[in-house]
Amino acid sequence: MLGRLWSLPGLSRIRRSGRLNALLGRSHGSHWGRFPTREAAAAYMRPSAQLDYDDDRVVDMNVESFSRIHLFDWPVMFHLQRMIARGELRRVTDFGGHVGVKYLAYRDALGFPDDLVWQVVDVPAMCRAGRRRSADIPQLRFHEALEDTMPSNVLLCSGSLQYVDAPLDQILARLPAPPPVILLNKVSVTEAAGFFTLESFGLGRMPHHVAALRELDMLRQRCGYELEARWDIPDREFEVQAADGRQTVQMIGEVWRRAGGSAAPAS
Repeated sequence: MLGRLWSLPGLSRIRRSGRLNALLGRSHGSHWGRFPTREAAAAYMRPSAQLDYDDDRVVDMNVESFSRIHLFDWPVMFHLQRMIARGELRRVTDFGGHVGVKYLAYRDALGFPDDLVWQVVDVPAMCRAGRRRSADIPQLRFHEALEDTMPSNVLLCSGSLQYVDAPLDQILARLPAPPPVILLNKVSVTEAAGFFTLESFGLGRMPHHVAALRELDMLRQRCGYELEARWDIPDREFEVQAADGRQTVQMIGEVWRRAGGSAAPAS
């Protein structure tokens, strides 16, 4: 009943008020609220509205779109192609790789080496679906734990870091060896202080981390990597609504290379 009332002429504009939504404990728009921690963001939601990637209902959401090449994929493909040309790409660790969608999107365009191994690390629901979907693709391997992977030439994090609890330095510490190259894509950043927001997925919402750009730079330096490239993804910018106003969030990609190292073939 309340949902129908909000759609009435005049009321829909009031419905978009950040202060009103905060007062009522509700949310509006694709990204709602600015919270200091993931726990605070999750606590704002009603239990029935909470969503998690480890959910069979989420697996099929946008999977066909994810398996195609988008504008934001081209910088990643460019750097992977350079590694292939140098003979540096034999093993990829794809953190948050869904059901292997980036491998499926890139393989024909890039012409991967025949012996390439693409290791997807994701939650159990994604791994179950990935193994079922790719039973006839030996290059795709699925792991629920970073510790179960083999050393790789590159760690790919495409649109995944904002949804995980662990910062990137903890992710790296769980790998069997530090990768020579890290490819980050679709990372949500702000020039101001970082925060958490609630992203709508239709079925519900989940916390989404927006990183402070300066903190991302400090993290890279602390992990022992140098910045090789950075690009903006303007068509993926989004607006966060909150009680104290609206804020535009950028999305970027970066290439990190281990200081003093090269992307030699994985052992």
